[in-house]
Amino acid sequence: MVRWISGTAMLCAGFGLSGGAMAESTDDHNRREKAGVQERGDIVVTGERPSYVEGESTTATRTATPLRDVPQSIQVIPRSVIEDQNSIRLTDVLQNVSGVQPATTAGNRGEIYQIRGFTTPRYAIDGVLLNRVADRSETFLDLANVETVEVLKGPASVMYGQGDPGGVINITTRRPTDRPTAEISLQAGSFDFARVSATASGPVGDRLAVRVTGAAQTLEGFRGKHAATSTRQFAGFAARWRPGDATTINLDIDHSSQRNPFDRGLVVGADNRVTLPARRFLSEPWSVTGARKTRVVLDVAHRATDWLSLHLNGRYTDAVVQDNYAIDYRALAANGRTLSRRATNRSEDLETVDTRAEAVATFATGGVGHVVLAGGSYSHATLDFLTYRGNIASIDILNPVYNAPLPRLSLNADTYRRSDLYAAYVQDQVTVTDWLKLLGSVRHDIVRDRLLNQVNGREDRRDSSATTWRGGVVVQPVPAISLFGGYGQSFQPQTSQRRDLSYLDPERGRQYEAGVKLDPMGGRLIVTFAAFDITKRNVATPDPADTSFAIQTGEQRVRGLEMDVIGHLTKRWQVIASGSHLDATISRDELFTVGNRLTNVPRWSGRLWSSYLLGGVAEGLTLAGGVTLVGRRAGDLSNSFSVDGYTVYDATISYAVPRTGLELSLTARNLTDAYYIESTVTRLENYPGTPRSILGAVRARF
Repeated sequence: MVRWISGTAMLCAGFGLSGGAMAESTDDHNRREKAGVQERGDIVVTGERPSYVEGESTTATRTATPLRDVPQSIQVIPRSVIEDQNSIRLTDVLQNVSGVQPATTAGNRGEIYQIRGFTTPRYAIDGVLLNRVADRSETFLDLANVETVEVLKGPASVMYGQGDPGGVINITTRRPTDRPTAEISLQAGSFDFARVSATASGPVGDRLAVRVTGAAQTLEGFRGKHAATSTRQFAGFAARWRPGDATTINLDIDHSSQRNPFDRGLVVGADNRVTLPARRFLSEPWSVTGARKTRVVLDVAHRATDWLSLHLNGRYTDAVVQDNYAIDYRALAANGRTLSRRATNRSEDLETVDTRAEAVATFATGGVGHVVLAGGSYSHATLDFLTYRGNIASIDILNPVYNAPLPRLSLNADTYRRSDLYAAYVQDQVTVTDWLKLLGSVRHDIVRDRLLNQVNGREDRRDSSATTWRGGVVVQPVPAISLFGGYGQSFQPQTSQRRDLSYLDPERGRQYEAGVKLDPMGGRLIVTFAAFDITKRNVATPDPADTSFAIQTGEQRVRGLEMDVIGHLTKRWQVIASGSHLDATISRDELFTVGNRLTNVPRWSGRLWSSYLLGGVAEGLTLAGGVTLVGRRAGDLSNSFSVDGYTVYDATISYAVPRTGLELSLTARNLTDAYYIESTVTRLENYPGTPRSILGAVRARF
C-alpha cells in the first residue's frame, strides 16, 4: 500500500502535507525492504497477510502524525480490510468503526452517516470536503480507488471548516507507485450483482509515476422486480511528478456516474411499527435518479528549506443530479394501507472550486519542539436547483399495484445558490518532552451565501462567521500507552430555510473528550478507549408542516463511551472489534420533549471481525467471520415509533494461490437472513437491510 510513512520531522522537511495526496518516497521504500516488509501489488504485507494496522494519518492535523500522538479519537480502515471483507459499499467499511451508523441514502442517491449520534451529510476526499451546498454526497463512493477510510471523532472545523460535531470521514485515494503493479477483480453474487474493477500503476521515466483505475457494476437489488436496475461506472487517473528533489506535483482526475431506482424505503404501518417485507417496493418502475461527477485535483508540495515546507492544493468538482419522477411518500391513510405519493422531476447542477495554501515550519525553542501549520483556504460553490412536482396515484402498501399514470407536473422551485467560504487557520504541535505532547489550533471562517429565486427574482443573503478552536494533550508514560484529552468546537452554516424563506441560524457544537490509546505489540495491535460529551445547538430538522423546509429544535447532547481494536493477535490472526454506548437526547427544545432520544441513534452497538490464515497443507487459506450488533433506535425526534435492534452474521473464505498472485474468495452476509431496518429517518422513510446474500470474487495481481 503506497503511503507516505516518514516521521513528523521528515514530513515537515519535505512532502507530507497533502492529506493523502503524496506518494511514498524511494528512501521510505528502501527502509521498508530492509525491515523485512514485503509488497504484494500496492498492499503492504506484514508477515503472512496484509496488515489491518495503519500507524499514522494526516486526517486530524494535516501532517503525517502517529495516531498515538493525536489527542482525539481517530480510526483508520485500510484497503486490506476492504478487500478481506469483500466490501462493495462505503457503509460496509464504516461498520468496522465504533459510533458510526448509516443515516439515510436520501432516496438512494448518496451516503449520509451519523458519527457519535450526529448526522454528517458529507465526507472528505484527500482532506477536502465535498460540495458544501449539497445536503449529501453527489454520487455513491466507488471503492476501486480508495486506499483508506479514516474517521476523526469529534469536531473537526479547525481543519475542515464548516462541519458537524460528531466528526468527519476522510477518504484517501490510491497513489501511483514506484514499481509496476496491476490488478483486476471480478465479483458476482446475489440479486444479480456483477462488478469488474482494475488498476495499473508504475513509473514512466525517472520522475513520473501514474495510476489508472476503472470499475463498473450492475445490480438488480433486493427491493423487488419493479425497481429499476442500478448501474455505476468509475474511471480515475493519478499522476505524480517530481521535477526536482524538493518538489512533488500530483494531478488527479476522476469521473463517476450512476443510475438507481429512487427509493424511500418502507413506512410505519397501522401497528406503529415497520413490518413490511424488505422486498416491498412502494415507488414505481419509472422512478429513477441519475448522477455524474467529475473531480480534478492539483496538489503541489515543496520543501523550501530543512525546516520549512510549502503546500498548495486546488480542486474543481462538477456534478449533475437528475431525479426523474422521484416518488416521495406523503401520508398513510387511517385504514393503514393507502399511501399517498408525490412525484418530482428534480435537477441539481453543482460546481465547486476549493483552494488551500499551507506552510509547515519545524523548529525548537528552549528544547521544546514545534510543528507549526499555518494556512488559508477559499471555496466557491454554486447550485442550480430546479424542481417540478405533482401528485400521483396512491398505492396499497399491503397489496401494491404498479405502473400508475405519469402525472402532469408543475414548477415548484427554480433557484440559484452561491456560497463563498474564506478561512485562515494556525496549528502548533508541541513536543515538550518524549512523554508530553500538546496540540492547539484556531481557525476563523467567513461564509457568504446568496440564494436567488429565479421565478420571482428575490435574492436572499446570508453572511455568517465563526472562530473555532481545538486544544489537546497527550501523556505517554511508556511508549505503548498514550493518555489523551481534548476540547474542540464546530461551526455549521445552515443550508436549510424556514417556510418564510429565511435561513436558519448556524449550528454550533463543542466536545470534551478523554481516553487512552494502547500499542501493546509494537505497532501490530492498536486499542483505543474514549469517553466524550458533545453538545450541538441550533439544530435543524424537517418542518412537520412542510418537510421541504426546516425548523430549529434547540439543543442536542450525546455522551458516550467507545472502544476500537484493530490488528494482529498473532502472526496469522487479525481482529477488528468496536463498541459504543451513546446517551443521545434532546437537551433543550420548544417543540419536542426534552429527554427524547435522537433519531436513529442506538444506545448500544458493536462489531467483531476476525480472520485467520491457516498453515501447513492449507497454506493460503483464510477463514474469517464477523458479527454486527445494533440496538433499538428511535424513529423520529417525537419518539412516536422505534425500530428494533438487530444482529447480523457474516463469513468469508478465501484462498491465495501460492506464487500466482491469484486470490479466490466467497463471502456470505446476513447468514441468518435477519430482517432489520438499517436506518430510520421518519415514519415515511425507513431503509431495510439487505437479506442474506452471497458474493464471490476473483482477484489477480501482477
